[in-house]
Parts: sequence; C-alpha cells; structure tokens
Amino acid sequence: MNSRLTLLISFLLISGIGFSQEFRVGALAGINASQVSGDSYGGFDKAGLLIGLYSNAYLSEKFDLQFEINYSEKGSRKNPKTSKGDTDFFLLRMNYIEVPLMLRYHKKKFTYEGGVFLSQLVSDYLEDENGVGQVDPNLNQLKKQDFGVLIGLNYNFTDHLIMNWRLNSSVIPFRDHDSGGRFQFKSGLYHHYLSFSLRYEFFGR
Repeated sequence: MNSRLTLLISFLLISGIGFSQEFRVGALAGINASQVSGDSYGGFDKAGLLIGLYSNAYLSEKFDLQFEINYSEKGSRKNPKTSKGDTDFFLLRMNYIEVPLMLRYHKKKFTYEGGVFLSQLVSDYLEDENGVGQVDPNLNQLKKQDFGVLIGLNYNFTDHLIMNWRLNSSVIPFRDHDSGGRFQFKSGLYHHYLSFSLRYEFFGR
C-alpha cells in the first residue's frame, strides 16, 4: 500500500482513540455508478461494487468526523447500439482501496456530509470492441493514486441501519492527456461517480 495512504490511515486511527468515549463503528455495502470526465463517453453507465468499514468520532452533539476504508470499483462503460449501427464498445475498470474523510452534521434522521478521499489503485482492466487491451506503454499511463472531494446524505432508518447517497469527484487526473494539453478545461481523465450504500452500525454512542 502507498506510504501516504498508510500514514493517513494511521493518523485517523490514532485520532479516533482520542474520541473513544464518543464513537461508532460500522460496515457498508453498496454500488457505484461511475463515468470518466475527459473521455468521449458520457453517463454514469459503469456499475461497480462498494464495500467497507467505517468509524466516526463525535466532536459535538451535532458534528462528527468520519473515516472509512473501502474497496471501490470505478471506471467507464459504453455499450454498443447495434440497432442504430453503432458497434463501438468500451469498458474501463479501475479498482481501488479508498479512504474517505468527512465532516458530518446531524439533523433529526438526516446526516449531511462533505470531505475528501484518497485512493490507491489495486487493479485495472481495459476492453473495447476489438478485445482486451491496455494503454500503449509509449503513452501516459494510469496513475496509482486518485484524490478527490465528496458530498453526501445519510438517512437513519433506525439507530443502526442507515442509507447513504454520495457524489464523488476526482480533483486531479488519474491519467494525463497524451498531448499534454487541456480538453474542456481538463488536463486529463477524472473519475465522477455516484455511490449508494446501506450501512449498519454495530456499537458505539
């Protein structure tokens, strides 16, 4: 695992100990609906798995700090439309270990959140209508880290069962344009994805 990611996780774990009287721990499972900004394909058409663990430390009655360690599948997909003579197919899978860090505000059954995430690439897969492929080694390669921002909303069905909706966006490209230039004000390819997950909190405050 990347040393910066390890350092961040260690810092968060140590920080959580300081709030040990006011914390919760839980697990999550859900899906990502993702797209890549900067390529020629639009739409959140790539589905992926999202699973992980989280803990939050209460700063006050209304605010808490939450961090997560997740397995998160991102990428891009374009399906052919053969009825319209379109045979183009594209699939990019990029699977990450991801650490989000959020400040959250509680109001009744809702919790509003905003924060950042750091991801480490663990595997990737590229395919088009010609079969399985890879990025030309003479061109810019996929970067091993992804960094971005997120906003989200939680709804508490019970004290333990929670639904989460989240919008996540990279702020640095995971691959630079080969020309070195900018396209639509972007210098490369960026992840944008919607996350939907169910969460269960085991114990805590």
